[in-house]
Amino acid sequence: MKFSFFEPRTELKPYVRQICAIESPNGLPSSDTSIAAPNGCPKLIFPYENSVTSVLEQRVFESEERRLYFMGVRDTPAVVRTGSGRTGCLGIEFYPYGAYPIFKVPMNETVNVLVDINDYLPKWGREITQTLENLNTVEERVSYIQDRLVALMRENHVENRLVTFCIDSLKKSDGLMAISDLEQQSNYSRRYLETIFRNRVGLSPKALAKIFRFQKFYRKWASGKAYDEFKDELYKYYFDQAHFTKEFKRMTGFSPRHFTHEVSNEFGRQLTLR
Repeated sequence: MKFSFFEPRTELKPYVRQICAIESPNGLPSSDTSIAAPNGCPKLIFPYENSVTSVLEQRVFESEERRLYFMGVRDTPAVVRTGSGRTGCLGIEFYPYGAYPIFKVPMNETVNVLVDINDYLPKWGREITQTLENLNTVEERVSYIQDRLVALMRENHVENRLVTFCIDSLKKSDGLMAISDLEQQSNYSRRYLETIFRNRVGLSPKALAKIFRFQKFYRKWASGKAYDEFKDELYKYYFDQAHFTKEFKRMTGFSPRHFTHEVSNEFGRQLTLR
């Protein structure tokens, strides 16, 4: 299984977190659980060889070969599977505030679902999918889709400074910042912040903060640290160990000890390390 990462264009860097192509001669390893844990980031997904199956909360989403899909922000894990044949999939991951200024789609409609991009942007989706089908290399596809994202962003021209400020504040605190402090620093009420977050992010500030707090420890796992190496740090972020275990299981499907000792998830590790 090969992971290739590409630099976002300058115009897209404020919105796009990473661009990654995953390729394998025989699909995702059957020995790997291949869990995509929530990180607060929506995604564009284009399987150019083989189809991809994503399972979220016992719902099965099929991503057919050579079709373009949008996956909204998630607060639940996705288990990713493929057939055993030759596989190639391009993914463009946006920052939590990065998709709305480009697509101008209410993000609350996309939470925990994967949909064909044609459902939201029929004309744009058809044109871009037809062109992507006829390109031969990953590099050509990355270049083309970035061109089209820049053009769409310029066409929609959405101001997003409040949401960007709030998300950056939550992220810098690893989800510890109280929503009352966010109200004070932004000069907007909790109710208004929740409304604009649901429209432009999909989740409330509190729900996104939980993901950032979880990611603090998920990244430690991805970097190779065992559960016992970071469990003493939990109490700064969670009421107690039981609270952490509950949140970790909600985000991965497993208890932290079982996940860090028993679950093989190289797919999730590689995406998290970037």
